[in-house]
Amino acid sequence: MTRTDTARTDANPLDPTALDAADTVAEAATRPAPPRLVLGTMTFGDTVDEATAARMLDTARDAGVTWIDTANAYVGGSTETMLGRLLAGRRDEVVLASKAGMPHADAGGLPPLSAVALRASVEASLRRLGTDRLDLFYLHQPDRATPLDETLSTVAALVAEGKVLSLGVSNYTAWQIGDVERVADAVGAPRPVVAQQLCNLVARRLDDEYLEFASVHGLETMVYNPLGGGLLTGRHRFDETPADGRFGDSALAEMYTKRYWDADLFAAIDRLSGVAAEAGVTLVELALRWVAYRPEVGSVLLGGSRPEQLTANVAAVAAGPLPDEVVAACDEVGRQLRGPMPPYAR
Repeated sequence: MTRTDTARTDANPLDPTALDAADTVAEAATRPAPPRLVLGTMTFGDTVDEATAARMLDTARDAGVTWIDTANAYVGGSTETMLGRLLAGRRDEVVLASKAGMPHADAGGLPPLSAVALRASVEASLRRLGTDRLDLFYLHQPDRATPLDETLSTVAALVAEGKVLSLGVSNYTAWQIGDVERVADAVGAPRPVVAQQLCNLVARRLDDEYLEFASVHGLETMVYNPLGGGLLTGRHRFDETPADGRFGDSALAEMYTKRYWDADLFAAIDRLSGVAAEAGVTLVELALRWVAYRPEVGSVLLGGSRPEQLTANVAAVAAGPLPDEVVAACDEVGRQLRGPMPPYAR
C-alpha cells in the first residue's frame, strides 16, 4: 500500500479523517496520508448552485469529511469564490487544497506554471478563497512551455512565505513525477506528497506504470472521477444525449463526452452492472468500493450535484471492501476492455 499511516488504513470510513487525538486539522495538512474521502467541488458554481453547495458542505462535515478540494480552473475561479463565502468563519476547520496549471485568466496569457503566472494564480486563489494559505497546492497538469526549475523555485518561495504548506501533482505520468522530485530536491522545493489521478472501473491506465512508481516512491494516490463523471451510475445510454449533469448542461460536457462517450466503455459498464447485480449491490456501490479499497489508493474525491448523492456515496464506501471474487470479476471486465495488446515492459 502507498499509505504510510497504517492507523488510518483500517479507520471507520464514516470518520475518514481518522486523526489521532493530538492532531489538528492544520497539522494533518502536512502529513503524507490524506483521509480516505475528500470532498470535490468541481460542480460548485457549474451544475450546483450556492445554496445546494452549502448543504453539500454541511453534509460532508457531518460525515467527518474535513478535506476540501478545488482548483482555480473550476468555472473560471467561481468555484473558489463560492467556497470562500461558504467557508467564511470556519476556514480553520478544514484542510483546503487548490490547483493551478491549466490555462486561466490568472496567468495573464503566460504559460500557467511560469514564475509570474504561478505566483499570480496562487495569490488570486487565496483572495477568492478568503484565506492566507493553501494547505495543499497541486500542479494541475504539466506545463511543457516552462522549465521545471522555474516552476519549483516559485513553489519553494511560496512555501517559504507560508502561502503553500505542501505540494501535490495532478494528471502527471510516473516519469514526469520523477522529474518533479529530482528538480524539487535540486532547488529546495518540497517533493509532492500526493498525486491526484483519474481512476475508475473503466479508466485503469494507472495500472500500467504509475501505481508501482507511487508505491516505490511513497507517493499517496488520490483518485478523481471514481464514478466516471456519472457514467458508472448506469443511468446513461450510448445512443441517448443527456440533457443535464456532467455530460449535459455542465460547462465541461464536451470534455467529459470526449473522455467517456465510447461504445466499448458502455459495453463494459453493462458487464459491470451484471457483476453488481450478482453481488447484490448497486453499480455505484460497486464502483466506489472497488476504487476506495484498492490497496494502492489512499483516498477518493467524492463530488456530486445533491447532498443526497453525497450521503449515499459516503455510505457506500462505509460498507467496506468488496469480496475478493467480486473484485476479480471487476478486474476481468477491465482486462477485456484493455484488449490483447501486450505490455512493452516487464
